[in-house]
Amino acid sequence: MKLKTVLVAAVAGGVGYVLGTRAGREKFEELKARANDLAHSQQAQDAAAKVASEVKKNTSSLPDPVASVINTAADAVAEAPKPDTTPGSTSSASA
Repeated sequence: MKLKTVLVAAVAGGVGYVLGTRAGREKFEELKARANDLAHSQQAQDAAAKVASEVKKNTSSLPDPVASVINTAADAVAEAPKPDTTPGSTSSASA
């Protein structure tokens, strides 16, 4: 009885996977494109830089090794590549 339940579950999972793969992949690609657009928007870049500067201001109360790591991470966020906002330009990351 237990083997039958496992077999039915495996077959049902396989059928669901095969039927959902194409639709799932299309939806994933759509979500991925939206997330990429959001991450590269000027508003998101400005917000990340603002958060990085606030984090750097508040690291003075932390121990030196921790503050060093946090400052390095904040610098990396603040210096992340900015989106190209010139009209008609395309992003090299969207290839």
